[in-house]
Amino acid sequence: MSELVIDPQVPERERRILLDDPEVLSSPEIPTRRPWSGGRTWQDARVCLVHAPVWTLLPGLMGWFYGGRVRIAGLAIQAGVVALAVAATATGLGLGMFFLMAGYAMPVTFGILLWRCGEGPAARLARRLQGRYLRPEDLSETAAGLLQRAQSAAAAVLESKVNMMGLLDDVRNRVTLPDQVWEVASTLALLDTLRREHEVVPDRQHQPIAEMLDTQAQALNLATESATRRVAAIEDYAARVRGADDALQQWETVQRLSARSAIYQDLLARTVRDELAITQITEMTEEARRVEEALRASVKRARKAGLALTPNLAEAS
Repeated sequence: MSELVIDPQVPERERRILLDDPEVLSSPEIPTRRPWSGGRTWQDARVCLVHAPVWTLLPGLMGWFYGGRVRIAGLAIQAGVVALAVAATATGLGLGMFFLMAGYAMPVTFGILLWRCGEGPAARLARRLQGRYLRPEDLSETAAGLLQRAQSAAAAVLESKVNMMGLLDDVRNRVTLPDQVWEVASTLALLDTLRREHEVVPDRQHQPIAEMLDTQAQALNLATESATRRVAAIEDYAARVRGADDALQQWETVQRLSARSAIYQDLLARTVRDELAITQITEMTEEARRVEEALRASVKRARKAGLALTPNLAEAS
């Protein structure tokens, strides 16, 4: 199944927030508005009302259930609460005055807790960035399949050894491929929307309407074929990169074997001191040279396919 696609222009920090909380994302066809009262409900108010006394008297205990700065702040406030109770007792005011002051603080605590409720940062970000991300469930089965192919091919290139080693450094894969996948996803989403609208047009038997629908259907088919060719171009690039990876693996194996050639040469020299030893070592050296040439040629073909990827896809679109 295809994965969530986010516009590559979205900052990485915001991408992380969306990926960590995907259930807050919504379909691009469903308009979203800022929820009433920031998304706070009467249930939130009731929970805050119950928690306010505990947060006021035992902030260190409540803060311990959280991490980072909340826990530190809770412990610091707890120290202040304890100091206030000790001071009230020491000055003769008694614990009654302490609890009276705590009662005055509870509405403030309630307000802070209620302020922290409602729409979270991920939901706010999802609403603000609506249209700049696309969920797999927003696409038809056919479109989702095409998108998955593009994502798999792009991932294969980015995770390849030749790419990680910088052998394809003049092909800006980490920039180009995410852009291409996003373009594929956006095009497929638009095609799905137009196709749904096209299928529900009334009076389809009326000749002028039927002619217009035929023209639109042809446009949809051409656009779908173009998107398919775009995906095929990414897959072709991935196939060439996999070939370069295979050649690199063979080259590394030959290098490891070649590093032991001196030992084998000495072994042969010890046992068969004739032209046979020289011939066999020469053949090993020649094989290493051929594998290295195959690696260079394979990497060259992959780089060429990557450099040609963007203009080819631009023509396809």
